[in-house]
Amino acid sequence: MQDTREIHSICMNCFATLDPRTRVCPRCGKRGDDPSPAGALPLRTTLSGRYVVGAPLGRGGFGITYKAYDTYTSSCVAIKEFFPKGYTNRLPNTCAVQVGNAENAKIFNYWLTAFIQEAKVLTNIKHMDGIVSILDFFLTNNTAYIVMEFLNGMSLHRFINGRGGRLHLTETLNIMRSVIETLLRLHQHGVIHKDISPENIQIVDNRKIKLIDFGAASIYTQNVQKPFFVLKKGYSPLELYTQGSKQGPWTDIYELGATIYTCLVGNPPPEANERRINDKLVPPSALGVKIQPVREKSLLKAMAIYPKDRYSNIAEFQQMFYGEFMPNTTVHTKPPNS
Repeated sequence: MQDTREIHSICMNCFATLDPRTRVCPRCGKRGDDPSPAGALPLRTTLSGRYVVGAPLGRGGFGITYKAYDTYTSSCVAIKEFFPKGYTNRLPNTCAVQVGNAENAKIFNYWLTAFIQEAKVLTNIKHMDGIVSILDFFLTNNTAYIVMEFLNGMSLHRFINGRGGRLHLTETLNIMRSVIETLLRLHQHGVIHKDISPENIQIVDNRKIKLIDFGAASIYTQNVQKPFFVLKKGYSPLELYTQGSKQGPWTDIYELGATIYTCLVGNPPPEANERRINDKLVPPSALGVKIQPVREKSLLKAMAIYPKDRYSNIAEFQQMFYGEFMPNTTVHTKPPNS
């Protein structure tokens, strides 16, 4: 049911109605007139005639994600604004995004095109249980916005910390099974994530596992690749350190392996760029982790430094790490030979 309340009466934290005298929310206790964070959209900005913008949930290299309220459905959503750090700023007293110079504008427009193509692909596969659902997409303010379902829960990173810094093998297997199955289907649609880590795996309140933050994703089957890379210490594979290196499912396989390693060991593996020079990766069993040799061998293969030494697709890793085979899920693509 559409919400017809006056926008300034809505709490931008929980979306209840503010006390008209005190401007304090009776539900969550937040004030209704807190200032907008620097650089972000002003609180209560209305986008596409229906979405009322709240405070930022997070900022990354490619954009700002906001908690927002959909007045058409009276529901909470998350909105990601394309706002690449270092290339854009906000025009004073407006919501419009501007780019500093012609060279930056050229790069921005290239990235924006890739962002739009990515949004279209994600919209086509929004039925997948294992990814954050895409609800809407539009262009305004000289940039682009993706509207997603709002997820209550916690990141895998926070979950691991709450378990004392590492997880038992059985718990790791249960959590990562959903991530593997989601990646299998993403790869079948030609999408690689390229930013898999405990921070980008969300454990939702109903215990579902969701893969989030597709800001670095590429449509590898169409050779649509963004000219920037998310280099996350310990998780990024070697091919992300070099411009022009071929990327594919093997890229996600490395990051997946590094995430599993972190669950079991409590710390990510050494950086791939450092491993290339002097590989100091310690097998989990040598750190006291109880894991079957065949599983450990498959995990270490997933984290091989060079793509040619990894699994060619996640279905192969699924079969070896879990001892399971999922029919009709193989993605026929080969990593480069060097």
